[in-house]
Amino acid sequence: MIGIARSSLYVPRHRLSRELIAQAWGSRAMPGAKAIAGFDEDALTMGYAAAWALGDLSFHRLYFASTSAPFWQRSTASQIAAACDLPARVATADFGGSLRAGTSALHAAFDAVQAGPAESVAVVASEARDPEPESAEEMLFGDAAAALLVSGRDLAAELIARVSRYDHFLDEWRRDTDAEVHAFSGRFTTRHGLEENAIAAARELLSMADARPEDITLAILPSPDGKAHLTIAKALALDASRVADPGVSNIGVTGAAMPLLLLASALKQTPAGARILLVSYGDGADVFLFRATGTGVHPLPPDSRTIPVSSYARYKKLRHVLSESGGGAEMSNVFWKREEAQNVRLRGSRCGKCGLIQFPMAQVCEKCHSSGAMQDHPLSRTGRIFTFNKDYLYDSPVQPNLLAVVDLTGGGRILCQVTDAGGDAAIGMDVELVLRRMKSSSSLHHYYWKCRPL
Repeated sequence: MIGIARSSLYVPRHRLSRELIAQAWGSRAMPGAKAIAGFDEDALTMGYAAAWALGDLSFHRLYFASTSAPFWQRSTASQIAAACDLPARVATADFGGSLRAGTSALHAAFDAVQAGPAESVAVVASEARDPEPESAEEMLFGDAAAALLVSGRDLAAELIARVSRYDHFLDEWRRDTDAEVHAFSGRFTTRHGLEENAIAAARELLSMADARPEDITLAILPSPDGKAHLTIAKALALDASRVADPGVSNIGVTGAAMPLLLLASALKQTPAGARILLVSYGDGADVFLFRATGTGVHPLPPDSRTIPVSSYARYKKLRHVLSESGGGAEMSNVFWKREEAQNVRLRGSRCGKCGLIQFPMAQVCEKCHSSGAMQDHPLSRTGRIFTFNKDYLYDSPVQPNLLAVVDLTGGGRILCQVTDAGGDAAIGMDVELVLRRMKSSSSLHHYYWKCRPL
């Protein structure tokens, strides 16, 4: 028996009202708002947040899926593993190139666990896609990430059956030279690219599992427009009351992350014995049938704190502020490797004599002044603000720039920027450390730790 043991999700706090998009182009607005990554977030940082939120980091493999990963050649999965301070023996792999990348990684995870029952695999999917301006996709695309832990024990949902099919059909694409997603929007694209593939694959799976439509407790169906999922449900004779809300109105269409995000949300709501149908599409379709066990660890609800974006112009400015290449000399990879444990894995030093924890790493204890007794020590990712300041002179895309000294839970102190705070902070505020993109130089993206209010 294999299936999903844990799940987690990450939805950024920033929201862009679709009315602001419509006002910018003099077009008709869709209802609601979409979740958008902050100026210092991307698919990598959101993927890290989802992976870390799994809680159990003792898995053997980490698979990352995205069509908007920040690197064409550099493993995002490996960088997420390092930020989670996982041991080097954890196998990593990256999936991309299709909206089915998330469920393709899920298929691979099930194969790995079936081949080695002792294995467990974290599947992380994250998207921060840029649509063409003034397109239908600009109204729809949202940013988010989710993670599922595939295992053979302590399951929240048991896998019953799965089916996959491909289709060489042109609906959405992005070349290696493109920054934005291109799409053929229209009824034909939705009918052939999504509905025909999803319906055919779902019917095959129901037949394989000897299941009837009325046996399905909850159907998780993709919806690139907020409506197509109901058409699929009708064709499959599924009761509309048993179809999950795809979240288009309040989060958006989140690409390869969408199926995993909806499944993670659904697992905490379904009772033991409930059957969950999960459908994913993109150059074909993937379909899974799960049976909920009523146990397992469920994700926290999406962050209730939201930060509205004031205007479309500000959204566009912040969206691209870190994608512009800057000049300056690159950091030596010798120096980078020397600082990796500290800056990427977030480790400090612990004195073997007096127990003091310091950050950055030190050779001499500042309390008992002993040398040669300092040991690497993983730091907590939560803490409280000891002191902070607001800097209006620093050239930050969001003013004021908040800089805080954080006393970490369990020991250690770090100086870092504050993000996702709406320009506000307070002494004693509980915060969590989050991985964020700091800048983009002429050929590399740079990441470091910031804190945000819990």
